[in-house]
Amino acid sequence: MKKIVFLLLTIVNCVVSNSQTATHEKTAALDTGLPLVSEEVYQALAQFFEYDKNIPLNAKIISKDKFEGCNKEKLMFTGVNNSKVPAYLITPNNGEDKHPIVFLVDGIYGSKERWLQDDSWPKGGLVTKAFLDKGFAVITLDAVYHGERAYENDFNPPPWPRSFPYEARQMFMQTAVEYRRALDYISTRNDIDASRIGFLGLSMGGLITFEITSTDSRIKTAVAGLTPIWKNPEYQPWAPYTYAGHIKCNSFLMFMGNKDPVYTMEDAHQLFDLIPLTEKDFVEYSVKHEPPKEYVKMVTDWFINNL
Repeated sequence: MKKIVFLLLTIVNCVVSNSQTATHEKTAALDTGLPLVSEEVYQALAQFFEYDKNIPLNAKIISKDKFEGCNKEKLMFTGVNNSKVPAYLITPNNGEDKHPIVFLVDGIYGSKERWLQDDSWPKGGLVTKAFLDKGFAVITLDAVYHGERAYENDFNPPPWPRSFPYEARQMFMQTAVEYRRALDYISTRNDIDASRIGFLGLSMGGLITFEITSTDSRIKTAVAGLTPIWKNPEYQPWAPYTYAGHIKCNSFLMFMGNKDPVYTMEDAHQLFDLIPLTEKDFVEYSVKHEPPKEYVKMVTDWFINNL
């Protein structure tokens, strides 16, 4: 199966490469420094975020405990190629029968645990507590090769995208599909309002947020922060500009750091301009590649107003 996926992705990469000349002509015409992606290339790549929906989730609740007085469940469900995906689902203890939900997607080298820790890179505990306090449930997964899934990569660190772009491609795409499988799971829950789904992704999670919101229409609103923008052809199958023009949710917030070394602010604004929504916003922080504490209130207010 992996050989077939590799072959198909290789074919797509050839299509991407063959489109470079036309892309550069369009780029010059539109005065943007980002590679533009044809509809043909987008549709070819979007197929890799599809999956067989008749494969059982086999979802199980492994344990139950409390997080800040709220109900925390550890879940396990079947992902891609029979992978086992661990997740945390935390629901508010506010007396409501159904809760809107925000999916949390961490950066590379992160894990679901970081969304419980105040001093972690994403300030995850602060975010989770703020969301729960406002009545939002949250769910977060361990991405491919991350957290409890380190064994999938022989306990080596996940592949750094600029050094191993094709290994990273597989990691990003599979994780995105497994978040879509998690969307399937929450639709089976009586305590979750599946018409009110939000996404918050940072760094690698921002890439995945662009991918999912362009391929799945179930997401109402999304936030992508500190999303890397790398323009080499080998990055195009997972780059945010490949998917930005097809985002399907109702509203979208981007926040970026003007000292971040993984993109320029010019590229960041051009990426934002590709998003085909009227309800969208862009926030610039004076930070490197780490979200400031101030972002916690900003994203909480965003979901209050848009979810």
